[in-house]
Amino acid sequence: MREPRLVTRCRVEFERMDRVVRAESEDLSKNGVFVRTDELLPIGAITEVTLTLPDGARFRVIARVAHLLSPSAARALGRHIGMGFQFLETDSHGREALVQYLDDLIDELTPPPQPIPVGVRIVLAEPSTPALERIVVALEQAGYVVDAFVDGADAYAACMSQRPDVVITAAEMAIMDGWTLLRQLGANPRLDDVPVVFISDDPSDMTRLQAYRLGVRDYITKPFIEEELVIRIGRIIVRDGRGSGEATMLSGSLSEISLPTLLSLLEFERKSGILLVLASVGTARLFVAEGRIVKVECGDPAHSPRERLMTVLDWVHGHFEFTSCEVIGSDEIGSGTTSLLLEHARIRDESRRT
Repeated sequence: MREPRLVTRCRVEFERMDRVVRAESEDLSKNGVFVRTDELLPIGAITEVTLTLPDGARFRVIARVAHLLSPSAARALGRHIGMGFQFLETDSHGREALVQYLDDLIDELTPPPQPIPVGVRIVLAEPSTPALERIVVALEQAGYVVDAFVDGADAYAACMSQRPDVVITAAEMAIMDGWTLLRQLGANPRLDDVPVVFISDDPSDMTRLQAYRLGVRDYITKPFIEEELVIRIGRIIVRDGRGSGEATMLSGSLSEISLPTLLSLLEFERKSGILLVLASVGTARLFVAEGRIVKVECGDPAHSPRERLMTVLDWVHGHFEFTSCEVIGSDEIGSGTTSLLLEHARIRDESRRT
């Protein structure tokens, strides 16, 4: 069975022409890593690669260049120029650290085993034909029915003809782009609650927040791999009305949108619900009522709710998932979100100076 490849950013170092090249990974598995770099080695080259995982673990591995992604191929597939390394030899400590990290990440990303409801239909809008084809193959292999289009206008017409379970759309397209498609879906009472996964080249917080404010369920930045998209779609299906009956409003990676930024968005929109945070150092649940954090479940219960929140705000690696629901109960924190974030920033700055 093929080992899953997971999108994760690790620091990667390797030698090229007697000097050390520093780059970062695009995806990682137990058997290899794809490195985003313009400094390519020839296929078949064997070299020592040093990886530093997001949790700080660092190890060396002997690896072989298994494939290259040229500039033209990268553009067509919506990915970054780079090369794939196959691991040949790993020391026992490094192997153990790698396996543990990936197993933990898979546990965070993968919903509980549950069959996909029969006939789940996805409408996909992606202007790049090679990228569209590889996404369709991945989704169909996962058991979904996919209607694919290279333009937002055709995708919207398909949604009007038959309501889909999920819409996946790229941001940039001809005739009708992803932003217009998103607004059209939101303005249609028959389609305004269809989960939308947004694919964009822009990793900035401002663009991501704009998409979330317009109602996207998940936001994925290019480059990405099919397995990651399939996992995210699976989580949406399981937690959507056809699954748990609760409405998961948004989810993503802490490396892409920080907790302070996310909490500011929830405060601005006066959202109510439960924010689940799955990090490499622990798990937390933040209860939000009309934008205010009123309760925190994590860590040592002997610590005050405010202390627990300050700890969670330090987390930078992991994933989050916000589920919209009514939150009832007393306010255990006693301060607004903005003042709490300012307090956390002050504490962090003071710790850096000491």
